[in-house]
Amino acid sequence: MPTTDRAVSAVRAALDAAGHKLSELLVFRLNHDAEHLVVRYNPLSSDTWDLEEDHHTGYTKTLHHAGWTSAVDLGALVFIPEVPAPATAPQRFIAAWRIAIDDVDNAQQAADEARGRQLDPGITESMWTVTDAVGRTRTVHCFDPDLS
Repeated sequence: MPTTDRAVSAVRAALDAAGHKLSELLVFRLNHDAEHLVVRYNPLSSDTWDLEEDHHTGYTKTLHHAGWTSAVDLGALVFIPEVPAPATAPQRFIAAWRIAIDDVDNAQQAADEARGRQLDPGITESMWTVTDAVGRTRTVHCFDPDLS
């Protein structure tokens, strides 16, 4: 059944791309205002509860790999909390720069060290975590432009 909910469509596409049978899955919001998604295994014939749990573990791993890092495997279902509303503009991305800071005593020192590195023209940190409008995240490595 086609849907205009980009988050639901993106989850179904990720599962389909990994080879899961979409005919065995329900991917939905409880209502149009819900801020989370549910993925439910719905086989035509399931004889054991263990089979359902195994499938949900597999679906959760697939969704984590596809960037849905908030996917939680609850055994009987996969729950993806805090998915942006469908009205979110598809062109909107949030990019976060991350750097590991070692050998400091507190958060303020870590922040000061990170800020110093960010401002140092001799240091290039090129790893970004980019989150799209439906909440999928990707790690992106940027290459510096040739400024010569």
